[in-house]
Amino acid sequence: MKILILDPERNVSHRISKDTSGGYGTGNDFGDTLIPKYLKKILKLVHDWPAMFAIYSMSVLKKNGNEVYYEKKIPNNYKEYDLFIVVSSIVCCETECDYIKKIVDLKKKIFVIGPFATTNPKKYIEAGGTVISGEPEFYFLKNKNLELINHNQIINFDHNFELDDLPYPDWESVIKNNKTSLLFGIEKSLPILATRGCPYSCFKYCVYPLQQGRKPRHREVKNIVDELEHWNKKLNIKMFIFRDPVFSINRKHTIEFCNELINRNLKIRFVIETHLRILDSELIILLKKAGLKAVKVGVESGDPEVLKDANRFTIKKDDQLTKIRELEKNNILISSMFIIGFPTDTEESVMKTINYSKKLNTTFAQFSVWTPYPGTPVFKEFEDKITADKFEKFDQYNLVFKHKIFTPEKVRFLLSKSYTKYYGRLNWFLKFLKNSFLA
Repeated sequence: MKILILDPERNVSHRISKDTSGGYGTGNDFGDTLIPKYLKKILKLVHDWPAMFAIYSMSVLKKNGNEVYYEKKIPNNYKEYDLFIVVSSIVCCETECDYIKKIVDLKKKIFVIGPFATTNPKKYIEAGGTVISGEPEFYFLKNKNLELINHNQIINFDHNFELDDLPYPDWESVIKNNKTSLLFGIEKSLPILATRGCPYSCFKYCVYPLQQGRKPRHREVKNIVDELEHWNKKLNIKMFIFRDPVFSINRKHTIEFCNELINRNLKIRFVIETHLRILDSELIILLKKAGLKAVKVGVESGDPEVLKDANRFTIKKDDQLTKIRELEKNNILISSMFIIGFPTDTEESVMKTINYSKKLNTTFAQFSVWTPYPGTPVFKEFEDKITADKFEKFDQYNLVFKHKIFTPEKVRFLLSKSYTKYYGRLNWFLKFLKNSFLA
């Protein structure tokens, strides 16, 4: 079969990201004043890799003997394809449905994949698609004859399969889209996966468990490092971005990975996202020795009461600061992530968050707006308070529900203020120059 993986994208002034790891996607619309506007312009230059589940699916489908292509726009020869696979997101869902409506007259099967379609299939089915719920790469792995599948339905599929069953993602087919990463250096990079699943309590507002499940599943250490070595030799990639929700959630697995990487002497570097609670001195030193360049950590709020109300587990501020300084001492870059507009946030608590972000003074800081995503437990609580008139506004940078205190305009003001207060400091700029030199 000749198959087209179609990954529609809205044309906006800021970067649209569908999230490589399997989130709903984001709009990266940081605010409306000078510094946020400049940051949006810079980030627009940064490459956004396709969703990993889409490229894994591409590999599986090719392994099954199909001819598979990837495009962001409908090509002129679209009538030549036997089957279409549309990559879903919340931030481009209207555009995605428009694409489906354009090709549905061909009377050919149109599969829709991804977390948002998994939890919100109705919209895509009404447009003319067949939704594969869960992890689509495993569905295609287990179901090779796609012609036998009935169209315009929901396919519920259990996703408790081993990650090692999958072939490597087919990055070579989309490498033409690769740009250098400006976030943690100028090296060409690739996303990579070591684990899926996250058991932590923030699942109440986090979308990752919706497709991946809450039980962590780990690839074999040898398989992970084999893939790193494969892309290092084949594409000369020396920087890898691990897109695990919590990379070091299994300490034993993390130590084995580091030792394997050190023993092979690959001379690569990598970025992880994890929680400060599960990092200690021994692990930090070992990760650095293995090639760790940067860490992304979720701090969320500078107000402990807001975090408590949000059911977000954390560690004491003093411990956070100590671990961040220890990472910095080992020349590891840090990107801290914060959320404003929690249901219990006040202007005072938001200012605590801004001031705390400045105190941490990490290499980068990201501020986003708390969002009750469809499919999550908190969405049910806030469903009657939703004010957004369409899903594409659920981009993490706009208020989409009726807040007790804040208006949407006030939240946009506080968002802009967050970025301005953080990146408008001489202290941050000097530290950034120092880190750039070390990198």
